[in-house]
Amino acid sequence: MDKTHSQYLLGFVKKYTTLSENDAKALLEIFRQRAFANKEYILGPDNQKSRIFFICSGLVRYYCMEEDGNEWNKSFISENMITTAFSADFLGQTSPYGMQAIEDTTLLVADHSDFASLYDAHPKIERLGRKLLELALINKMNRERSFLINSAKTRYQEFVLQNPQLALRIPKYHLASYLGITESSLSRLSK
Repeated sequence: MDKTHSQYLLGFVKKYTTLSENDAKALLEIFRQRAFANKEYILGPDNQKSRIFFICSGLVRYYCMEEDGNEWNKSFISENMITTAFSADFLGQTSPYGMQAIEDTTLLVADHSDFASLYDAHPKIERLGRKLLELALINKMNRERSFLINSAKTRYQEFVLQNPQLALRIPKYHLASYLGITESSLSRLSK
């Protein structure tokens, strides 16, 4: 693993907990660096293995696919962000979500089972896992709330306000899917 990328990961972790040198070493040992080209699929829907992804550079979309092949974007993850696909471990079923690079992307990948195996010997890593789950739950609740009470225009405005640089990097058809609207509706809203 590139030393710079390991420092990015440890910098991210520092926002949630302070790791000892031993904790940090154990955490870094489970991650592997991977590179993906723009439009390359990182993980397909119905994957069997739960993983954790830390984005070092680039941009990915987290999506689900309907039986008819339509895709809906659930979230976008960029530099210094972490995400996971863990339905298999938590629900005992395959994940309905996939991930695709929408820019050339470098990320660090760890199996969720390897991450969880560190919990007993490294309580700070267990704390990190809990904090990441709390963050995922808060993000999910905020997104659901937005869909329940906000108009498409408000959802778009909030996304741009909260993610001004990211909004410029995401292809319009992907952003429209994330907002639950058509690309033509997004064009009207963005004017």
